[in-house]
Parts: sequence; C-alpha cells; structure tokens
Amino acid sequence: MFRRVRIELSLWYAGSLAFILVAIGLTAYFVLRSSLDTEIDDSIRNTYGDFAVRYQPPSSRGPKAGPDPHYGDGDSDGGKGAGDRGDGFREDFNPKAADVFVVFTDASGTVIANMRQITVTGIAFDSLASNASTDGDWREVNADGMHFRIASYITQESGYIHIGRSLSARDAQLQRLTLVLLIGGVAGLVLATGGGLWLAGRSLMPIRRAFEMQRQFVSDASHELRTPIAVVQANNELMLRHPEQTIEANLDQAEAIAIETQHLTRLIEELLTLARGDEGRMSLQKSELELADLMAELGRDVAPLAEAKGITFQTELANVKVEADRQRIRQLAFILLDNAIKYTPAGGVVTLITRKSGRRAELIVRDTGPGIAPEHQPRVFDRFFRIDDVRTHSVSGTGLGLAIAKLIAEANHGSLSVRSEAGAGTAFTLRLAVKE
Repeated sequence: MFRRVRIELSLWYAGSLAFILVAIGLTAYFVLRSSLDTEIDDSIRNTYGDFAVRYQPPSSRGPKAGPDPHYGDGDSDGGKGAGDRGDGFREDFNPKAADVFVVFTDASGTVIANMRQITVTGIAFDSLASNASTDGDWREVNADGMHFRIASYITQESGYIHIGRSLSARDAQLQRLTLVLLIGGVAGLVLATGGGLWLAGRSLMPIRRAFEMQRQFVSDASHELRTPIAVVQANNELMLRHPEQTIEANLDQAEAIAIETQHLTRLIEELLTLARGDEGRMSLQKSELELADLMAELGRDVAPLAEAKGITFQTELANVKVEADRQRIRQLAFILLDNAIKYTPAGGVVTLITRKSGRRAELIVRDTGPGIAPEHQPRVFDRFFRIDDVRTHSVSGTGLGLAIAKLIAEANHGSLSVRSEAGAGTAFTLRLAVKE
C-alpha cells in the first residue's frame, strides 16, 4: 500500500513540477520573442523615419536632373543632384542598424534601388507592393532559406520602399532557448522525480511507523480484551449448566468473573485514556500545587502495598511548586510506584523523591529491582510492551501504564525518562516547569 502511495505522490509531484516548468518555459520563450520582435520592429521604424527625411525623389533633383540610372538612360552625370548618389538617397543616408536593408521598387516589384545590395532573389516584391500602405504593411517572409521581417510603404512618387531585417539571429536565439529549456526541463524533471521518490519515502516513514504501531496496538488490544472476555464467558457457561445450584456452590466462577470484569474495565479505561490523549482531548484542570504535599499524600496510600510485599518504602520530599493537573500527576506517580512495587523483590527498596533542579521540578521513583536491559529501555513507553523476563513473570498488567504516564507528562508540558541498569534497579524521572 505504501509503495503505491509513494509512487502516486512522486507522480503528482513530477506532474506539478512539469506544469510549472512548462509555464515558466513558455513565459520565458514568449517574453524573449516579444522583446526581440519589438527591437527589430523599432529598428525598421527608425530606418523608415530616416528615409522620410533623407530621401529625394527624382522630381526634386533640380532643373538639370535627368533620368536616374535606375530608371533608364540619362545625361553624362546620370542626372544626379547635389549630394545625390543616383538612387534617390542622399549621401548621408545610412540606416543605423547594420542588418537593416532598404529596397525601392515600382508597382510591378521591379527593384529600382537596393541600398545594401542584398540578395533579393526569391522575395516577391510585387506581392509586397500590392499590399503596401502609407502606414506600412508588416510581414514575415521566407525566401531561399532565409527569414525576414519586412515593412512595405508607398512613397510620394508612387514608388514602394521595403525596409526589412533578417530574423536569423532572432530565430537562432529562440532555438537555443528552446533547446536549453527542453534539456534543462527534462533533466530537472528526471532529477525531481527521483528526489520526489526519496522525499515521499522519507515523508511516509513516520506515517508508516504510526500505521504499524496502530495496527500492532489494535492487535494487542484485541488480544488483551479477548482473554478476560473468554474467562468471563467460560465461567458464565459453567454456571448456566447448573442453574439449580446456589451462588455459594459457584463462588469460584463468580469470583473469576468479578476479577476479569475488573481487569476488563481497567483495560477499557486505559484504552480510552490513550485514545483521548492521541486526539488531544485529554481533560486537564491545571492549578498551582505543591508537589511534595501531593506525593506525601500518595505515599501514605501506597506504603501498605509495599509493606505487604516486604519492600521498604521511603520518601525524600522537597517543597517545589508546579502548575499541572493534580489528579493526572497523582495518576502518573501511582503508575510509577505501582510498577516499582510490582517488580521489586521482597527486601528491596522503593524511593519516592521530589526536588528542584534549576528551573525544573523533578519527581523520581527509584527501585532496587532487576532493572531494564539497555536494548529494552527505548521501548518501555510503547503500548503493550512487556519484557519477557523476570520482570514480567507472575506480574499482572496490561502494558499500558507507562504509555499513559508518558502521555500525562507531555500533556502537562513535561517529560518522562528512564534510567536503569540490569540488576541494579530503575529510576523514572518526571520533569515539570517550576512555578515561580
């Protein structure tokens, strides 16, 4: 399931990135193209502006002006006027843009003047002339493998001026940009897809662990619930087989049902506490409390339990104020003391300590029991975790107490830790902020 989710997340990520890259690429392409086209059009317009100022039609060349060599035979001087080059342009006319060309034609498209002597083979000037206007007719023309941008104007002498510029440089830049975007986009997409798979795997790890823990929790809870239910059901069936017998005759079965019912009730309450904690719905009524007074009260309640097992119970209580939920802190401390008494053999010692350490208040429950091996300590707060050794043999419990204790500690903005050595006892420490 997680493998499929990982692939789907990676594909969604790659698809989203591809969409973004395409959008960025198209935007960059069209912005650059628009910028280049604007620059090309401006150079053509500027050239036409210079032409309008500097061009001298044949009729304005003076009384001795004869036919221009471009139009036919003329006198010995070719009919040139002062400063005239013989093609209608004054000597000082020179298009500012080096790659802009100017071609003058008649209505049939016959070239009369070719300012830069460019090769015009293949350009249909007759078609351009037929569409020319005083404002200019703008077209992109392909001729002999070349690509041009040409503006065609009608002059005052009913001639036609065609001002153009090659688009080869523009096309080459756009092609290079397209190639870079394509290669970069594909490479980026491949790398992003690989990175997406890795990130999706990393992102799903906590979810996967939580899912596995939840599944294990459900399995363990089902097992824990099934046992007392099976005992209750079995004893109930035994009693139903002999309805004529008195309760006294079935006292053992009735007692077993009562014990398992109590165990079942406690288990359900613990499961509900954990569920509320997971959902952030653990009810807390915080107040300022004196930790030593609360622990002294709890110590009086648990001392008989330790005495009954032959364990020495002692306290080292220093006054320290905290702000926390009184009942929940008492519940947490009872869980720690109950565990300590359960797992400490007769003749051992259980110590309850409260003290101030810097800006933190510490509640410590220490025992002289068998201790916890280092490899098991990271899991002692896991739900239903029980060590299969002397600590759990003949000791009843659900394996939820320490999980609930840790949940209570975190709900009160504190922390719960364990320090233990196998064969040398265990110490659980609750740390809370000191109430100044």
